Amino acid sequence: MKWEGFAYAAGAAVGHSCIDVSRKMAAQHFSPAELIALVGLLDALLLCALVWAFGSNSNIGSMDSLFQTHDQNLLRILVISAGLKVMAGYMYQRALQVSPISVTVPYLAFTPVMLVFTSYFLMNEMPSFRGLLGVVVVTVGGYMLVVEKHGKITRGNQLEEDRGNHTGESFSISLGTETKKAFSVRSFFDWILSSHIFEPFLALKKEEGSLLMLAVAGVFSISNSLDKMGTHLSPSPVLFATVQRVIMAIPVVFYLILISPRSFKHLLRRFPAFVTISVFEIVAFICYLKSLETLLVSYAIAAKRSNVLLSVIVGRVVFKEKIWKKLPFVILMVAGMALIILA
Repeated sequence: MKWEGFAYAAGAAVGHSCIDVSRKMAAQHFSPAELIALVGLLDALLLCALVWAFGSNSNIGSMDSLFQTHDQNLLRILVISAGLKVMAGYMYQRALQVSPISVTVPYLAFTPVMLVFTSYFLMNEMPSFRGLLGVVVVTVGGYMLVVEKHGKITRGNQLEEDRGNHTGESFSISLGTETKKAFSVRSFFDWILSSHIFEPFLALKKEEGSLLMLAVAGVFSISNSLDKMGTHLSPSPVLFATVQRVIMAIPVVFYLILISPRSFKHLLRRFPAFVTISVFEIVAFICYLKSLETLLVSYAIAAKRSNVLLSVIVGRVVFKEKIWKKLPFVILMVAGMALIILA
């Protein structure tokens, strides 16, 4: 059964890689608000159509079966998890708006580690030592890959001045290259801290987006735990996904109606683009929920994070990107996944 869970988690990882590519292409033509609202609306409509067409004659179950459970905890989880995801989506877009990607996106890699704590308090889940080590290794590897992808930021003269005033000595910062000056032990640590690998942590002091994205990772760690609780209480993962997506779509659609009602015409003009993203999201989310039936939530999210590896492979095959500097982090993530699988 555990292998089935990892298979679904791998499916979710593939789905998220497809979502990243399709959303990146769509972002050239639509605003973030349009993408969030219109795709969210399509997610809800397609899932409702799926339940209506096949629910009563399959193991999906009908919508009536969900509400006939009379489980107040399930309804509470649906509302809270949907609200948390809408809030996280807003903070995510806000973080990207006010701060560079390189000092915001890397924080999403910490969700699996945060899940170790939230899943323990919410569901009393505790991974084994080997599994916990694997989660940490996957997190570190994923973080390094994301930083390597979006990093290499050149800090301005202001940062150099701040560093010089702090240490009492001046030194030059060259991200991605070796420092040419001889340095003492103190300047060695200054050089380490100046590396783009630590840029997101240094940005916490002055970048609003970094703090927001760290909060997003924390919110996701709670909503992911609630997803597992709701999946086990619901008649089927598809029903849970359907009601959750409907609740999520309501506020974002109303928001788009208020700020840009004409945006809904894009659904007709670019319907294939929106429905492609929506299908990828639905498949990825259902695969993720199915993986939660047999895996600890921290394991499932760590496995889903392997979509970073797929992005590296796609970058090499499709865009001919150089990946040699990323190989150590790829190997690190593979080793972490091996530890989780063997846990």
